[in-house]
Amino acid sequence: MQEKHILLYTPSLHTGGGTERVLVNLANALQERGFAVTILTNKQGSSNLYQLHPGIQTALFGFAALRDRHPRNLLFKIINKLLGPALLTRFLRKQVRRSTRWILGFSPDITNDCFRTPYREKLIAFEHFPFEHYNRFAKAQQQIRRNFPQLKHVVVLTEHEKNVYEGLGCRVTKIPNSYPFEPGTPAALENKIVLSVGHFNQQKRRDLLVEAWSAVHRRHPDWQLHIVGKGPDLPAVQEQIKRLGLMDSIRIIEPTRAIQTHYQQASVFVLSSAFESFSLVLLEARICGVPCVSFDVVCGPNELITQEQDGFLVRFPDTAAMAQAICQLVEDSQLRITFGARSREDAIRRYHPDAIYQQWENLLGQP
Repeated sequence: MQEKHILLYTPSLHTGGGTERVLVNLANALQERGFAVTILTNKQGSSNLYQLHPGIQTALFGFAALRDRHPRNLLFKIINKLLGPALLTRFLRKQVRRSTRWILGFSPDITNDCFRTPYREKLIAFEHFPFEHYNRFAKAQQQIRRNFPQLKHVVVLTEHEKNVYEGLGCRVTKIPNSYPFEPGTPAALENKIVLSVGHFNQQKRRDLLVEAWSAVHRRHPDWQLHIVGKGPDLPAVQEQIKRLGLMDSIRIIEPTRAIQTHYQQASVFVLSSAFESFSLVLLEARICGVPCVSFDVVCGPNELITQEQDGFLVRFPDTAAMAQAICQLVEDSQLRITFGARSREDAIRRYHPDAIYQQWENLLGQP
């Protein structure tokens, strides 16, 4: 019987987002390395985009989903205030074993909720958003400032965030994401396809991507933009595409398990996010040898891309500069090959799964 039990607690497993991909990859790697892994969720969906190791257990905290469906209901607010910690404690009591080493919280809300239970000494926060993101959420930021310095560890993805959380007085470990696949051969970079992967939401700023593409399309009407993703902003972006007359040059694709195929078919990758903590999709593009263009936001892309050495970083939200960077790669096949090869070499050197998951094993294997 496995002795090292880890609980990974996440809002959901069914939206197809990058955080969920990271969680599943981490859970599978830990299970294979001798940990007993249970994934706790607050929401349950019908899709199953990412494949879990058969030995991993899952459990649903149904009250959290019910609470989220009534966020403005005064009665529910009172019930949550009075009974929330007790109900979560009861849920965790069924999951925590004698051998449970840690509860790894995949969102600050979950971490702060668990902090109010008797299991706070087992809590590790795994942060996937930059701390700057919480400037718009005063209550969440206040809870992070108050609670996180009392945790055993806070795990972050970048050096920038490590410095931020150390400044708050936290014990911080930086463990970046690893790439989830490694193709035997890099992308050929011959197809006239520019790719972007991720949700349609306020973070990913697809409107800016479409605006930039409009300028690219005028210069290179024979190229296409493929966007893999879905989300609440999709209808608005589809209307923007129609308004700009780009229906024939932009293809929107549902999230898929076969995402590697799309990277392999692309010649350029673009990230238009307003903020990132790391950006798994940039790493996935780079391991496939696809040169990247990204907005240079506070952190994340600028720790992956070396400017004008293996990709382009442009000032947010300068869509003209983004269009020019894309066009530079579209027009120069040798530059694409050079940047793509350097990107792949850097990804293998810095983000190999064996090295990354060894760091996790070292951290979570502690008594």
